[in-house]
Amino acid sequence: MATTGKIRSNAIGVYISNTVLPDTAATAPTGNTFGDNTFENDTWELVACATSGTFSGSLEVIDATTKDNDGQREILPGGLTWSMTAEGMIQFDLSSNVRSSVDLFDLWKAKTQVRIAWTTAVDGDTMYYGAAYITQLEENAGLNEVASFSVTFEGDGDLTKAIVDSTNTTFNNNNS
Repeated sequence: MATTGKIRSNAIGVYISNTVLPDTAATAPTGNTFGDNTFENDTWELVACATSGTFSGSLEVIDATTKDNDGQREILPGGLTWSMTAEGMIQFDLSSNVRSSVDLFDLWKAKTQVRIAWTTAVDGDTMYYGAAYITQLEENAGLNEVASFSVTFEGDGDLTKAIVDSTNTTFNNNNS
């Protein structure tokens, strides 16, 4: 059942799909697809130990100002860009159902394109998802502090809006 009322920010997370993205349509996974790069029986794994997250979308603009309009700025819409970030605490002994900072390091180092989602993972709620690369990964260990990480995923291509349907997908988190 979809979430009602105001949503507590603790409910929203960044998830990484365990479905490997194909290089070409010829190598796409077999089976049912939903026509939007979502594969049936997909499993999404939470970026674990996150303390905050962000979804950001931007519209690039093309300056079309001319002398004909007396210098008043005119713009044309350009491309859409999007990203998701997460910050959290480093923990090495997590279950295999979530993505730890160690997993993020491996994805970043291998320059792996991943599918990520911004969602509550609750049936009927909205999710935004698409392909992305980790473009920044940082770990911090200050004196007398909990070790932490931050990760930035830059979108590569279209971002899709969908409704969570747990009959076709699984969302794993620390409670799974």
